[in-house]
Amino acid sequence: MERLKQLNLLRLLRKKEKGVTTVEYAIMLVLVGLAVLLLAPSVQEEVKAVFTALVNNLKVPAGT
Repeated sequence: MERLKQLNLLRLLRKKEKGVTTVEYAIMLVLVGLAVLLLAPSVQEEVKAVFTALVNNLKVPAGT
């Protein structure tokens, strides 16, 4: 009976390890983004300009 419990636990653990989770995808995305920014300084300025433009367009006018 104990052996059966151990086998069931191993099966359960094996099922849970399949595939990549969302957290792992997010970590990979951040690492790739950092690598691109470090290896291509011109990209860094372009990304900064895009986000600056985005923030400027999202600002709420005063008095509203």
